[in-house]
Amino acid sequence: MQLSAARYVSIVGTEVVATPTSNDEAKTALKELRQKKKEFTLRRRALASQQKAARDAAVRAEGKTARKKQTGLFAAARSLFGKVKARKPKRDLAEIETDMAAVDEILFNLDSCVVQIEGRLLHQS
Repeated sequence: MQLSAARYVSIVGTEVVATPTSNDEAKTALKELRQKKKEFTLRRRALASQQKAARDAAVRAEGKTARKKQTGLFAAARSLFGKVKARKPKRDLAEIETDMAAVDEILFNLDSCVVQIEGRLLHQS
C-alpha cells in the first residue's frame, strides 16, 4: 500500500514528527495526521488478517488431533493437501507480529502528535 504524501508530517521508523509553524499549518497537519492514522489502521487490519492466515496454516500443518480420524482415499488426499498448502506461508508469523507492533507504535505516536497540536491550537486561541 502506498502512503499519501504529507507536507507537515514525517514518519521515520516509528517516530512521527509534525512541523507546523502557524495555526493554518497546524490545522493542515491535523488533517494529515488523521489521514496517516487511517492509512496505518488499514495496514494494521491487513497484517491482522495475514496473522490469522499464518496461524491457521500452522494449525493445519500440525494436523488436527481432536477430529475423528477419517479413512479412505479422499480423506488421505484432503489431509495431504491441507499439510502441503500450509507448509509455505507467505510471511513468517514472527515477522508479521513485529510489523504489527511497529504499526501499533506508529498509531500511538500519531495520536500523541494529534493531542499535542490540538493542545497548542487551544492554547494559542
